[in-house]
Formats: sequence, C-alpha cells, structure tokens
Amino acid sequence: MSVSLIGVSFVLVTGRLLQLAGYLFTSSVTLVDLLEVMAFAMPKLILYALPLVSMMGVMLAFVRLNSDNELVAFRAAGVSFAQFLPSVLFVLCLTTVSSFYNAIFIVPHATHAFELKIKSLGQASLPALLKENTFIDMIPKLVFFFHSVNPSDLSIQGVFLQDQRQAGVRLTIVAEDAQILYQAQQNQVVFHIRNGVITRVPENIKDAQVISFSEYDVAISLDELLGSSDESGKSKSSMTLSELLEKIHEAGRKPNTRLAMEFHQRLALPVGCLLLGLVGAPLGAIFRQRNRMTGIALGLSVYLVYYVILSGGKGFGKNALIGSSIAVWMPNVLTLAVAVYLWVKMQRETPFRIETAWTRLAASLREKLKEMRSGRGRNR
Repeated sequence: MSVSLIGVSFVLVTGRLLQLAGYLFTSSVTLVDLLEVMAFAMPKLILYALPLVSMMGVMLAFVRLNSDNELVAFRAAGVSFAQFLPSVLFVLCLTTVSSFYNAIFIVPHATHAFELKIKSLGQASLPALLKENTFIDMIPKLVFFFHSVNPSDLSIQGVFLQDQRQAGVRLTIVAEDAQILYQAQQNQVVFHIRNGVITRVPENIKDAQVISFSEYDVAISLDELLGSSDESGKSKSSMTLSELLEKIHEAGRKPNTRLAMEFHQRLALPVGCLLLGLVGAPLGAIFRQRNRMTGIALGLSVYLVYYVILSGGKGFGKNALIGSSIAVWMPNVLTLAVAVYLWVKMQRETPFRIETAWTRLAASLREKLKEMRSGRGRNR
C-alpha cells in the first residue's frame, strides 16, 4: 500500500507542478523553493490519493491470494469470505484515521503555507514573466502583450491587454506605456497604464463603447492565481473545519455553498478510503489468475466512476441544484451499496455475471485484433 501511495502521490505532484510551471521554472526560483512547494502541496494531494491507494492495496492483496489458490484453500478449510472482514477493516481503519488527521489538521495549514509560498514566488518571478512580443495568458481571463519591458524598474512600452473577468463584457486596452506597482498590503499587482484607448464590448454589440484615457489602473489580485478567497484573505482550502463552519453559518448571510461542500469533502474523502477499500477486497477475489489485469482495470474504473460522480455532484451543488451534503456524500453512499452487494455475493459464493461479461468482452476484442492482423498480412 505504501508503494501505491508513493506512486500515486508522485503522479499528482508532477501534475500540480506542471500547472505552476510558469512560476516555478524561472531564474529566480531555487531548488529549495521547489522542494518547499512540493512539501506544502503533498498533504492535499494525499487526501485525494488515499482512497485509490486503499482500494488498490486491498485489491492487490486479494488478487495475490487468489492467484496462489490460497482463497480456495481457505474455503476448503471452512473459512468463509466474511471472516476476512475484521482484518480488512483493521487495515482500512488505520488508513481512514490517517486520512482524517491529514484532512482536519494538516491540510489547512499546509495549503495556507503553499498559497503564501506561491504568492511570494509570483512576486519574485514577475520580471521574468513579463516577456516582450509574446502573448501572456497565465492569469485566467486576462491576456497581455508588451512591446518592450524594462525589468529593472518594471516599466513597459507598448501595451495590449484583454480583460474578460467581468461576465458578459470584454475589455480591450491599447496604450503607449505602463508601470507595474506591487501593493503588498492589498496583496495585488497594479498596472498603471497611460495614454491609451479602452474598447468595451458587451454581449449586445450595439452597446459597445470606445473611451480614450490619460491614466488607467488595472488591479490583479494574487489570489486570482490560486482560486477565490474570502474577506479574511484565506481560501476555502486553507480554512480549518471550525473556520468553515463559522463562515457557513455567519449571521446575516446566506449559507455559502462552496464552503459547505469543502467542509463535507474534508469528511467524505477519508470515509471514501474505508468504503473503496471494502470494494477492493471482493474485486480482487473475483478474478482468477488469468484475469488479474482485468480485475485491476475494473478497480481503476470503479475509482474513476467514484470521482466522476463526486465532480458531477459538486457541479450540481455549486449551481444549487442539489444540497451540498448530497453532492459530496452521494459517491460514498453508492460505493457502500456496491461494497455490501459484492461482499454478500462472495459470502454466498454465487457466480458474478460481471466476470463472465468482462471475459467475453476481452475474448471478442482479441478475436477482432487477430482478424485485423491476419487481414493486414494477406494484403501485404
């Protein structure tokens, strides 16, 4: 299970670093900065990786037992499949408790430190990111183009800027020059633009406007690079459970759906370690030695379906189509139902249609591949 955790965490960390490549791989970022970013990002990535690791660890253990015919030996000795449940629950409870501790105590502080580090790197790397004669679209809904840049004093000659942060409106700014100002107290970067023209195009093009100006400021919060944050400057991922509850039920305000889903997700993902692990045991025991890879592929498919349902539920929750708790806990409820079904089937030793279906599908695919290869050989 530890090998699976290391492998999955490495893949997730690599993907996260690729998202932040524009900040990390610049001349002002050192190896120490890169290691700090990886360390701060790891707890949140582990929160998402542990459910998969739990399922695959348990599944591979039962696949090995099945391939060595040890499960058959246990049955012959009068040991039913249900008698494996205490051992499986013991291992999964350790993983679940570790995931709960990570989600409640480590993730908020690590995420906050991660965001602060990225903000500091964004400020330090700003001169390196201001490239000349290149369209820069690193900031969501903003596109920049600079004719010439002086990195020493952050002055710019020849400015093109397209701003689509306001819904339904596109702003295009063309100006002679600009000066970049970093306002630490407001945690934002300001482009002080001079002598230019603003073209404002709403959804109804008949209401388009063209305005000339001598001075104009465009403020960009560093939080825009990391996701939305609340008035205290903390993003929802960096809040503790108590802070999330306080914000959700703040007097005089409607409940915040996004914060509510973040709260439930901190609890639902650790529970997912337990439930997906329970699904992994019977899946590993279903397939015989010749079908081991089929069983592993089916396990990965279950994991993928779990997160597709979770993502879809969160999308419905953000649009207020379903409640926040239903949106986040729905995958766990469905996984629990699947786990109970599989354990009952294994205990009763009744045949699985799904194994036969997967075997037939694999056989038909092999036959079609053989026909395609033989057809190509004849054509040659």
